[in-house]
Amino acid sequence: MIGTKNDNSETGQNGTWYDIIEKWKEVEISREHVSDDVSTGYQFNLQSVTGHLNLNTPDAYNLEYEIRLTLFDVLYGRFIGRTWRSRKVRSTQSEEQGQHSQIKLDLPVYFHTPILDSTILLVIEIVTYLTPKNPLPGQENVTKQRSLGWGVLRLFQSGVLIKDISDGGEIPTRRLDVYQGSPRALLYMKDPIESDPQIKLVPGCQITLTFSRHIAMNTIMHLMPENVLYGADEKLPGMAESYTKHGDIHDYFWKPRLMKQCVGYIDKLSINLGTTIERFEDELCKLANYDRLKREKLTDDGKSVAVSERKLMIGVHNGFCYIQKPQFAQVEPEALVGGTKMGSFGRGKRKDPSLISLSSSTNLVLRSRIQLNEMIPHSKVAIVFQLEYILSLPAPQSNVTGSVSSLRSQPSKIMVRWASWTPYTLSRLPEQPVTVTLNGGLSANPDSLLFYKVQKNQDGLNNNGSIKFRYLTSDQPIANSTSIVGQSVLSNEPVIGTTQLHAPDVVQVKEPDDSYSVEIAHLEMAGDQHPVHAPPIQPIAQSSIPTLTRASYARLYNAGFPEILDRKGLLPQIIDANDLMFRFNLEKEITDPLQTNEVCVQFLAFTTPVQSPAEAPPPTMNSIFLSFQFYRFRPVTTQRLSLVRKTDSDGRYNDKAPCILRKIEAGEQLDEGQPGLEVKYHVDPVHMKAGENSAFLKYLATHYLHIDVWNGESLLLMGSLSVPLKHLLRGGNSAVCVNHEVDVVFSEHSDVAPTFTGDLSKGGSVRPLGLSKQYRGRLHLRLGNVGYPSEDKSSIRMKKSPLVVADLTGCAFHGGSLTFALQNSGSVRANRCKGRKMIESNSELSELLLLNATRNEEGDKENAEAGKGMDADRQRKISRMNAVRNLEDENGGKPQTKIGQRALLNRQEKSLKERDLKTISSYRERLKSEHIMEMLMLSITTKHTIRPTLGIAEFVELKLKNPFTTQQTVSIECNSTDFRVVTDSREWRYFKGLAGLHTPVEENMFNFDPNSSLPQIYLRPKETVYIPFRYQSYEADHEVATQGPGHFFKPTPTSLQPVKDQHSHGTIKSKVVKAILRTSDGRPLSILQLTVDPQPHVVDQTFRFYNPEQTFLKKCIRLPPFNNNSDHQFHVVCSDPEIVCQARSLSRDEPREVFLKAPCGNSPSVRRFFLAIYNDPFLAIPAQIWQFYVHSLQRIDVNSVLGQTSRFSLVLRGTQTAPMVQCFSSHPKEMQLSPSERFLLPANGVYEVNAGVRTTSVNSNTKYMYVNVVDTEYHQLIRTWLVAVKAREPMIAKEFDIELSRSGGKGNNKMITYTNPYPNRKKFVLMTSRSDLLHFRDVNMELGPGEKTTIGLRFASGVAQSGRFPVHIFINDLEDKNEETFLINVTYV
Repeated sequence: MIGTKNDNSETGQNGTWYDIIEKWKEVEISREHVSDDVSTGYQFNLQSVTGHLNLNTPDAYNLEYEIRLTLFDVLYGRFIGRTWRSRKVRSTQSEEQGQHSQIKLDLPVYFHTPILDSTILLVIEIVTYLTPKNPLPGQENVTKQRSLGWGVLRLFQSGVLIKDISDGGEIPTRRLDVYQGSPRALLYMKDPIESDPQIKLVPGCQITLTFSRHIAMNTIMHLMPENVLYGADEKLPGMAESYTKHGDIHDYFWKPRLMKQCVGYIDKLSINLGTTIERFEDELCKLANYDRLKREKLTDDGKSVAVSERKLMIGVHNGFCYIQKPQFAQVEPEALVGGTKMGSFGRGKRKDPSLISLSSSTNLVLRSRIQLNEMIPHSKVAIVFQLEYILSLPAPQSNVTGSVSSLRSQPSKIMVRWASWTPYTLSRLPEQPVTVTLNGGLSANPDSLLFYKVQKNQDGLNNNGSIKFRYLTSDQPIANSTSIVGQSVLSNEPVIGTTQLHAPDVVQVKEPDDSYSVEIAHLEMAGDQHPVHAPPIQPIAQSSIPTLTRASYARLYNAGFPEILDRKGLLPQIIDANDLMFRFNLEKEITDPLQTNEVCVQFLAFTTPVQSPAEAPPPTMNSIFLSFQFYRFRPVTTQRLSLVRKTDSDGRYNDKAPCILRKIEAGEQLDEGQPGLEVKYHVDPVHMKAGENSAFLKYLATHYLHIDVWNGESLLLMGSLSVPLKHLLRGGNSAVCVNHEVDVVFSEHSDVAPTFTGDLSKGGSVRPLGLSKQYRGRLHLRLGNVGYPSEDKSSIRMKKSPLVVADLTGCAFHGGSLTFALQNSGSVRANRCKGRKMIESNSELSELLLLNATRNEEGDKENAEAGKGMDADRQRKISRMNAVRNLEDENGGKPQTKIGQRALLNRQEKSLKERDLKTISSYRERLKSEHIMEMLMLSITTKHTIRPTLGIAEFVELKLKNPFTTQQTVSIECNSTDFRVVTDSREWRYFKGLAGLHTPVEENMFNFDPNSSLPQIYLRPKETVYIPFRYQSYEADHEVATQGPGHFFKPTPTSLQPVKDQHSHGTIKSKVVKAILRTSDGRPLSILQLTVDPQPHVVDQTFRFYNPEQTFLKKCIRLPPFNNNSDHQFHVVCSDPEIVCQARSLSRDEPREVFLKAPCGNSPSVRRFFLAIYNDPFLAIPAQIWQFYVHSLQRIDVNSVLGQTSRFSLVLRGTQTAPMVQCFSSHPKEMQLSPSERFLLPANGVYEVNAGVRTTSVNSNTKYMYVNVVDTEYHQLIRTWLVAVKAREPMIAKEFDIELSRSGGKGNNKMITYTNPYPNRKKFVLMTSRSDLLHFRDVNMELGPGEKTTIGLRFASGVAQSGRFPVHIFINDLEDKNEETFLINVTYV
């Protein structure tokens, strides 16, 4: 028994983290091989090596052996990972009298990989070490190395099942031949390696080993890189001191355990680059521009390079890999953030932030706290920082005639500096800020990247700068003042101590590891940008810090909400949503005997926000309604829910107490039943596709429920929220329940300060940053999941195989109608056949006979209208009966007695029958050949049913055998553009890997007809081939419900049961597509008929855009680079053909950009479409599906003066009826409407609505407001306007600079003087742009002619952040016209 060779520089057991980085080099494998992102652990157990092992070694030498293992990629011809080496060992038997030597190893080796490809080999090399037995003086350490031989093992072979260690039983033993020479010969060999004629065997030498899966490694795979071999006794940083002893080996991987993780926080981070930011960036841009000119072989073209972004990557690294994907955040110069070194304000006007000088800024700062959930208290676990600059390079000259996207500036990433810090090498964590020196140039780093050159100071020493931050853990108290919370990312506003209750808690400003930021750039001109309501800023339930008292919680949950009970009537297991250590096991969920899940969503209460002085009051509301979509179910819009306010014990209303939700029924009456609203979803695997249950469980584990909250009166969007669904995984319990309190956030995007972080692998996590956000309340909801046994009695539902065998046996015709046989060709054939009338089996003939009857017989129109729902034969009989009755009525109801009249009627009836018989005969003769041909085609038709969803490619493989004894050239013709033949062998191999098929793949299998361009295949006599097909459709349901609450919404269970009409699902109809295989003479050989039954799809993210009507919406969505994909594997496809979408990426490590261009209709129409995002090369399965709503609004542009009212009119046109309507404003404090009460809108008339806008907040961008006209009786939206307000700053009469203490005091009360400039008595009104910082002693003044007075000012205290903030004072008259404006620059210290 031997152990592994413990190289401290690689395993890191005795060295430091820096020692591992210096020595460790990993070769990445091409991601082309990866068929699944889920990695699997494996174990090799090297048992022994037998054979002639001494190779005529002289007796004067001691012989020792070493085993080396390496992974090799045959397709790309390179070794990957690292070479693992065992310890040196001697053979257990000496070779005497022709006996073989043997090396007993029994040595476990572990690794994990997501690859399932036969081109990955394990290379085993046997190396001998020759050491002199009696060395000469000075040659004691002389050792000679020789390669005894090498062998290869194909890890993943088609059709070979790899057994898991946990399954028990004996693992199959494999024996490998040993080849002469060195494994470096693989670099010059082609596949298949084993049959290469140039390699020679070592006679009688074999390697014995076992290869098996090791599922227990799932808990530690994030600590080790993919495709890297580790010995059993190599304990990785982060693994607990727990091992299983195998002989003299301590096996840490057999039953691995993790060290306890903790949560770390990086706060108050600042970066000093050793010089001013302006000087450093100027030098960087000049060098980049010089490199651009030299690369393009140009002289100075007058163009320059600018800094676009500054990003900081923060990750936790254990020396071998990042424990989780690093986070990305944006850092900015200190002058732009609002720190103590703010740029000065000029007299009379306020500078734009983009014009603030950076010459005085020496630090780059991070605005928010970074949370590291993956921290491990180990001395070899480090926090790694990497600073990178995104430079905007001018477009090359060659792109002048290119597309619009190519004319834009080209981004270029420059790695600037990096640093690392190992917090747990210290005896205790520091309480003071930590300062770490930055590195640059060619220094070794975890990602093996080249960084910007090292700078020298005046003394010739390196001056790379430093990074300073404060490190906290979950065990340390976190002060609210350590970060700027509750503030807009764009603002420079301070935090007032009195408003902390209304700001989000500290957990909200973390960058969660399952989030993925996206920048939405507007392609319109500057100042003409339209708003977008982005998803919630935090995609997590923000319920970590309770905001209610215990008494309020008691009153809330005693209101009588319906309880969630398990199938036995017992209470469920309560899950804590704030548990950061919550873990789930998908394997356990999949094997749960209660496979049916009843997901319950209960909306309980809503807490209206308490207005802070700095915020505009939210629109008043008495009711709300909600809209959301869960899994593949149809979107739900609830009915209106009334906000019922409860009184305290003293009978007064508490504004901070939550309002109970009650359903509003018809007649504006409240539901007398239980409060709240409950929606249930019944998910039974029996009503799902085979294997979809695991996909549903993965959906719960990785997705969020996105909910939009709407005002029930104004129909304005209040905001959105996202709730994680992972707590619905029951973990073996019969039922679980979790309570959430989630902030409703209304956010509008701005193009300043985008931040990149996160992962596209988890739905609901794509979110734009750089937002101005408002908190519109808090929603209380409860989620539950109750398990039930499935209706499917079988224990295993096998997934339907995509392999279809062509049916060429033919089918016999059993008699009867040909059309009847064709219509029932899919049913089981019976031995007896029942005759049917032709009019019953052919609707076209039935309609033709009815037409003949109606031409000659005048039927009653009313009876004809009533018979529209009947079949054509019955209508024809009824029309004849009506004709007879009408004839009797004309004769007074008495029968005809004249023989001549009866004979005339008989002749007419006979002529009608003869005409019908002739019609039937001619129709039958005309269709006979067609029906016979259809019956013959049916005998060679193979039917298959698929149930695709949006954007997912369905793979079907047809097994076809040539029935002829001669060779045939077969052309394949598909009757649908969504259905085609897979002609690329790489694509074929990729889909076979996804489907788990092990049928052969042929290279260059297809040829193309030069005339028709149809794919052709050559068949030898009686040969069997496999023909791959793929079906992929982007047809989706684009219908949008009328904006407003739903009606008659009942809390009935919703299930994934098939609809009654099996040939439709919503607006998407079922259809049949065919692939006809014809021989060279045009005769059909076989037909593959696919019945396509489309299924609804999952929505990962929802965006709402607002754009002027009759214009084009142009947006650019930027995504961070995908670390595991190459450049060409990023594609987007839109479900609406009228939408222009394009994806672009410059290189592998650059951000991806998605361009959208969508036409908008008339106001208030809403356009809905879907965008499928792919990160695989063949667009097989979308990584995410985004849903877009584009609201078309009539735009009104208003130019106003800050602090002064601007008035305008809106023209409202009436409808066909005269409804009672009411106008609502999204910003009631800043925009007033007249009339503001209900009024009657005349039918087809014109009504004028007067509006006045007055803004006091300083904003250089255009501010958007909305006006909704709502039918108050039916709660429907009549009209919507988008009001774009552009406010300019008035003339500043006086400007003051004052300095105040943040803690307050007498110095916070100030006085300024004002004189009435008019010769008569006049009244004035005072207003301010910062009501959170400044209060007036009296807002109204009445002054006589030339009278002078003092204005009392009281500035706020308790400001959490230092800085300089401009405050405007507006003095207006009673007509709201501005008389004078004062500017006070307040500096808090």
